[in-house]
Amino acid sequence: MSEEHSEGNATRTRKRSAVKTPSRQVASKVKATLHLSVEASQRLSVHATMLGVDRSELVEQLIRENLKRFVVSDRGGSNAANDAGSPEAA
Repeated sequence: MSEEHSEGNATRTRKRSAVKTPSRQVASKVKATLHLSVEASQRLSVHATMLGVDRSELVEQLIRENLKRFVVSDRGGSNAANDAGSPEAA
């Protein structure tokens, strides 16, 4: 019986590591607290469950898709930020 056991270990194959799908780079996350009505919270939970995502992912998706009117950008580059804070820029 010990021979069979040792043979079983020798024929084992190594587990393959899971293939990670490439995703776009995620910016650092910020924790936010929201006060929702009971109905809104339930609807958020149901939709997240049915879509197979968590509530945070669903909220991010809704924000990306529906809140496009205003855009915040810094087009000055890295030197412009340093120049604005220096006394010579004034």
